[in-house]
Amino acid sequence: MPVLWTIVAIAVGVAGALLYTRGLPWGSTEEQVRMLDPAQVVVLRTPGGFLEVSTLVKTEEFRWRSSYTCLGQDCGALLGERIGQIRVPVHYTYRLPLADTWTLTLDGDVYMLSVPAPKPLLPPGIDTPKAQITSERGGLLAPGAAANQANLLKNLGPELAQRAQRVEYLQQQMPAAEKTVREFAEKWMKEQRTEPTRPVRVEFRMGDSG
Repeated sequence: MPVLWTIVAIAVGVAGALLYTRGLPWGSTEEQVRMLDPAQVVVLRTPGGFLEVSTLVKTEEFRWRSSYTCLGQDCGALLGERIGQIRVPVHYTYRLPLADTWTLTLDGDVYMLSVPAPKPLLPPGIDTPKAQITSERGGLLAPGAAANQANLLKNLGPELAQRAQRVEYLQQQMPAAEKTVREFAEKWMKEQRTEPTRPVRVEFRMGDSG
């Protein structure tokens, strides 16, 4: 009997040693699971429409000259002329279209977000209560003030629309626009993902119609 127990013990020991060195044929294995970094690319779903990114307020001056013609020629120097002028604060609002999605790509230590350049909302807003309109007559036969003022206001809108699209106006509002887009992107990252651990840098695609 003691001999039998001795044989059993030796057999169990050998089997244990084999299992320890070779492993069970039905056993499990362990290895490191490599996960893709979800922070490499962040896709933000945005609503439709437009995002207003900045408003540039400038006091503008615009003049309109009225005179009579004689046989198709300007007779202002002979009969007189009238110069109407308006001085008024103008609100130039800039916005950009919201795509279905915005993609932020991790570039080093920052997220890069490329969006179309802001475009002005036309026509620009005029602060009418603060408008200052004057009229100067030169000569006894100068055209009336009412007609001159009517033409002044009629042509003011197209002139301001052209000014809103000037490069210097676009450049003046760019820092405010960049801040708005950056804060908008960071807000969406917090709502849809997690709070960003890296700053967002905005790149405006100049000349892009969106």
